[in-house]
Amino acid sequence: MTPTPSKLSDAQAKTVLLTWPASTADLWPPPGGSGRWIRAQPVDGRAKGPRLASPGARLFVTQPDGLWVFFNGVDSCDVVAVEVCGTVQNLNDKRSRYMPSSHSIVLQLSESWCSELVSVRGGAKRSRRDVSETMAAAGPQQFSVPVRFLRVLYALPNAIYKKWIPEHTPTGYEYFCPHSSLASYNVQKMQVFLRRMSISSQFYLDPANVR
Repeated sequence: MTPTPSKLSDAQAKTVLLTWPASTADLWPPPGGSGRWIRAQPVDGRAKGPRLASPGARLFVTQPDGLWVFFNGVDSCDVVAVEVCGTVQNLNDKRSRYMPSSHSIVLQLSESWCSELVSVRGGAKRSRRDVSETMAAAGPQQFSVPVRFLRVLYALPNAIYKKWIPEHTPTGYEYFCPHSSLASYNVQKMQVFLRRMSISSQFYLDPANVR
């Protein structure tokens, strides 16, 4: 495998993130044990991909470099975002968009994205709604879903990562990795790290095992 550069361009980062799973129940175990996480960014179809915003916002929205969503019907969704940062200023700007102390966050998406057909194993085509298994049918063409659970992975150029990490303490929803690690999502060490971003990692026992 060709080593990932120690500093990625935006285009290179999106190319790498498109190699991450389009849907998964393994990388982040689904809440409740059923359903799948769906990749919303980078976009892999014609429909406009979902974005994150403050409630009621129309102009100032956030489109993460990588975005995976688990839908809890139409009531809420869980989100894992990946932000690939090129500079410290870029990192600080992106961090400010997710601070829960300043505002709540909703996922803006369209019915056309939910119903768009995507490739699944075996070459078949299914709608994202069917692949998700937990995405409820929505009426409006454009709608918003409250974000219940949020985790953000910030990828930094290797040189910045080495200098920045020893001097900062992440908040509970933040995770960090160097650019060169992005392409290694299927390596065991990276898989263990990414699974810590799952909501299930915060609970000692599965509810089915509690008596």
